[in-house]
Amino acid sequence: MPKVNRTRFAVLGMLLSGPKSGYDVKQEFEERLGHFWSESLGQIYPALHRLHDDGLVSVKVEQRARRPERKLYRITKRGRDEFRAWLAEPAAPVGVRNELLLKLYFGSQMDPSQALEHIERCEAHQMQLRSLFKAFESEIEREAASREQLVYWRVALLSGQHVNRARLAWCRDARAALESLMNEQGAAPSEKSHA
Repeated sequence: MPKVNRTRFAVLGMLLSGPKSGYDVKQEFEERLGHFWSESLGQIYPALHRLHDDGLVSVKVEQRARRPERKLYRITKRGRDEFRAWLAEPAAPVGVRNELLLKLYFGSQMDPSQALEHIERCEAHQMQLRSLFKAFESEIEREAASREQLVYWRVALLSGQHVNRARLAWCRDARAALESLMNEQGAAPSEKSHA
């Protein structure tokens, strides 16, 4: 089965709401989809060029006074058709690459206080996300073009909120486990194997 370039479809989806530059697309990914999807400018610009070469987007150069010109990309009918065909396909299984868990898996090779610092940073980040999700709730109420769009946006947001709650609960449990380990080691220090 050929590998699907999901960047192209993510970019096409962003263009559904109107013409955008590559930078606009990047900003929208960060502001609206950052809790479940990310694309770098190094992925977005090549995708836009390929989409243009394939006739899925058109491009218009916008001249601006005392500023560099800007390319605005617009999805074509063919692009909408291809995007809708992709929407109907089954989604790929969720991949998992979590550097924090990788480090904690090998945590016996570091000081427990370092591991605890990792957990604390994760918890702080999750608290920031929780605040961001609350802001998103109000924003999508104002910006949804239809009741149907609002429902779908809420479904995506709900996923982020549920994962956020689970990660905060995990941070509390992980912190308790590490603090317990640190207390045990403080009472009876053990030799660490660094082999």
